Amino acid sequence: MALIPAPDDRSHARERSNTARYRGPTWRDWLLLTIGLTFVLMALIILPRKPDVGIVTLAFFGSCFMVFLSNILRKFRFRRFRTVGIDVAGGVPIRPPRWRVLLLGGWLLILGAIMVRFGATYPMMFRLLGGFVAVVGAALLAGVPMGWLPRGYLQFDSEGLTIDHGRWRALIPWDQFADIREAELHDNPVMLISVDDVEAIVFEPPEIRARALRSIASTQAWHGAHLMVMTSHYGIDLPVLTAAIVRYANHRSARQSLGQRTRPKGDGPV
Repeated sequence: MALIPAPDDRSHARERSNTARYRGPTWRDWLLLTIGLTFVLMALIILPRKPDVGIVTLAFFGSCFMVFLSNILRKFRFRRFRTVGIDVAGGVPIRPPRWRVLLLGGWLLILGAIMVRFGATYPMMFRLLGGFVAVVGAALLAGVPMGWLPRGYLQFDSEGLTIDHGRWRALIPWDQFADIREAELHDNPVMLISVDDVEAIVFEPPEIRARALRSIASTQAWHGAHLMVMTSHYGIDLPVLTAAIVRYANHRSARQSLGQRTRPKGDGPV
């Protein structure tokens, strides 16, 4: 779904219906929510007679239920989105919120610990899976204070949009945006960006260019676009980020308010 007008018409943003873009939850979302709720209710019934089985079932399917519910609420929120006015502070890196990583890590640690502690009646493979989940949760929790997580940022400047992947950064000039598609990857909202000329992208550090181009080629082969941004990673709703990028890609005059590009503090050579 193209959001960027043709090169000779970049001064006028294309008006489109948000309702057509975001149609809300699908039957699959409601089915998954119903399945999760059913198992939660079953766990509550089993809990007094078989506490171990009830606790594990409640923890596992309760977690699934919350994920399914959050997806439905997100899709309703996207459907209600209407563009009134979008302004972005230029030169300010938009980093992933640390609390999201801490919340996810804590959730996985507790879930994995419950699967190991109360999963004695389950097969050994189930408890091993619980141990793996707990280890992943602990790694996420440790990664935040160590400064390893979260990584990357987005930054709007008058020159273009910078997407930092941790090991390399890509500056996409505003005039190079050819197409933006909104999609989902494993129930996560993603933005798929295509550019007019890949050679116009500025990569940092320069010596990473060959590796970055291979990554872009892989993304294009799998998803049909040069770059992919998982917007929930940055705590930004997909339609909000899309509207912001479309505005600066289409209106050269709006870019002046973003200012000149600066490197974020602590963003030294990789």
